[in-house]
Amino acid sequence: MLWSYELPEERIAQEPIEPRHTARLLLYKRGEIQETIFLRLAAFLPENTLLLYNDSRVVPARLRQAKKEFLLTELTEGGWAKGSPQRWKGLFRPARFWRKGGQLTWETPTLTLTLAWEGPANDREGYFRAEWVPAQLPALTVLELVGEPPLPPYIRRSPTDVDRQRYQTFYARTPGSVAAPTAGLHFTPEVWERLHERGIRTVPLTLHVGLGTFLPLQNPEAPETHPMHAEYFFVPEATIQALRTQEGPIVCVGTTSLRTVESLYWLGTLALQGKPNAYLPALLWQGAEALPPPKEALTALPAPLQGQTQLYILPGYPFQLVDGLITNFHQPQSTLLGLVEAFIGREGIQQVYSYALEKGFRFLSYGDTSLLWRT
Repeated sequence: MLWSYELPEERIAQEPIEPRHTARLLLYKRGEIQETIFLRLAAFLPENTLLLYNDSRVVPARLRQAKKEFLLTELTEGGWAKGSPQRWKGLFRPARFWRKGGQLTWETPTLTLTLAWEGPANDREGYFRAEWVPAQLPALTVLELVGEPPLPPYIRRSPTDVDRQRYQTFYARTPGSVAAPTAGLHFTPEVWERLHERGIRTVPLTLHVGLGTFLPLQNPEAPETHPMHAEYFFVPEATIQALRTQEGPIVCVGTTSLRTVESLYWLGTLALQGKPNAYLPALLWQGAEALPPPKEALTALPAPLQGQTQLYILPGYPFQLVDGLITNFHQPQSTLLGLVEAFIGREGIQQVYSYALEKGFRFLSYGDTSLLWRT
């Protein structure tokens, strides 16, 4: 059973702090805790650190009319740069309206978008036909005109124009996420400049964050039975080469970056076994024996590399590449909390979260953050 805790409602941050880098930063290493503000992050990283960050861009995936809503989770036929028509997959409510063949239209001075129910995809999602005029407009432009930032449900207010900029990392580039890689929300150009002045290398990767990452555990007593969703990733050649040659600490910005980097090890291991694969199952690591050294696994990878990862990190996971993790404070009974427990151990996570609760840290997406060093 994974460790969990009680999160008071008033500790969930409802608004972003300004400026971003004034968020509190908890520092944990070998049972010792300090705190500072995020602006001073560089001072607490060794000069030979390699910092990996997720440059996925959150799309305004929430479409709403009064109490009727659609949250886009996947473009099943189409693409962000492609025009109309397309087939979209997403969450919806109210179920009665949509399942009876519901259809909604959004109009602006330059766009008309119609979304029509096609059928269920699973218990929670449906398929929809999306058509718009002018048909040549890219899907991303359409959503930017009529969509809203997909704030998580624990932020109990409607999105505002501020959220369009703040629920997005300043270095976001590649559109595709329907939830923010929130550890990156604290970075600013000033933080970036201090990192580079200290000689810390920063390299990108892309993992498009899906809703599955944030789903609560269906059975907390048996977390290994939780169905992890696969997420698309892309790692540039320069990033893979930086990992191959890195001699100092490897630090990931967020659980999404960590899962991607650790996935590279297992994909390289499969390649060494003559099983090249662009898809990584959730619990491939359980029971694995005679594992190759990290550099050997990385050398076996093609570069650049893209694919899907379902990697599920639980206590007992044998970390191969990542030494440090920058991450926010996560929901109870979540897979993300399980990942943190795997990274710093049961005693570590109890110590970190007890301190954060006692000292008034703000939790979840718009909350404060931490720099954790692996046990």
